[in-house]
Amino acid sequence: MMPVFSVLLLFLANFHADAETIYITGTNESKNSQKVLMPLVPSFQGKISEMAEEGIKVEKGDFLLRIDGSSLDSQINAQIEELEVFKATSKKERIELKIQLNNAEIAYQRAVTDLKIAEKEAQIPQNYIGDLAYKQNQLQLKNSEKNYEKAKSDLKELKTKISEKEVEIELGIKQKQDKLDYLQGMLDEFTIYAEQDGYVVYLTKSWTGEKIQIGDQLNSGQEILSVSRNTDMHIIAWLNAIDLPKIRGNKKVKIRFDAFLDEVYSGEIVQIASAGEDMQVWGDGLYYEAIVELTGEKPNGLMHGMSALIELELENIND
Repeated sequence: MMPVFSVLLLFLANFHADAETIYITGTNESKNSQKVLMPLVPSFQGKISEMAEEGIKVEKGDFLLRIDGSSLDSQINAQIEELEVFKATSKKERIELKIQLNNAEIAYQRAVTDLKIAEKEAQIPQNYIGDLAYKQNQLQLKNSEKNYEKAKSDLKELKTKISEKEVEIELGIKQKQDKLDYLQGMLDEFTIYAEQDGYVVYLTKSWTGEKIQIGDQLNSGQEILSVSRNTDMHIIAWLNAIDLPKIRGNKKVKIRFDAFLDEVYSGEIVQIASAGEDMQVWGDGLYYEAIVELTGEKPNGLMHGMSALIELELENIND
């Protein structure tokens, strides 16, 4: 059940006590907060599988949140298999090319030897061996020269092919390994840890007003929770666009907290957002975020996440 003060806040969010005074709601927040967002997921919408309990104090390095990574697990397994198959195929191709290179080198050495023999035989004078043998030696020399040039060219082309194949294999392995590393890195980001000491505070869904919880599916970049210290506080409140023209020079306010209903504190609106947002839980209309600072005495025990009711006197826009 929603606390009585929270119900009162919602009721007074747009209620005007009189022509010059309005009441707006706000939440006490620490300026020293770690905001935890939904990480980038393949479908751009992730499911929360685990969360640290709200309100507990955590230390730097403690577990905060885990996003369901089942879709990534299947992609990673498929990528591992693709990488292993590519490596196995590449190993087979390397062995085959090594055999071809060995054969090409043998053929080249044979051609070199045959050419040397043919050159020596071709130098034997015609009158020593006769016309027929001399012509045969000259023909053998020409054939040996052709075989040598072919073996030399084949060996060169094969070495070039092997060099290009090595580049192709290394590039293929790198591309597939990089993709695997990217997917594994993305999966690692699905588990989030505290970057500072503080208290865990769940965010509220703007469209329902309910706290975010395990099992919810949220878009990438959407805030899920925060880790906040109970120091250096200010209040985040929301102003209806209708009231903005009446808020000019005087931005002093009176503040009541849900934990200290009998006490009234002084504050001042120090900043108003330049763009409005739809707050569906409050109905139609734009609301502008306003930062409120306590200017006087601060209550003991003030904590991050406490609700505040802020009283603001408006100026007459006709003045």
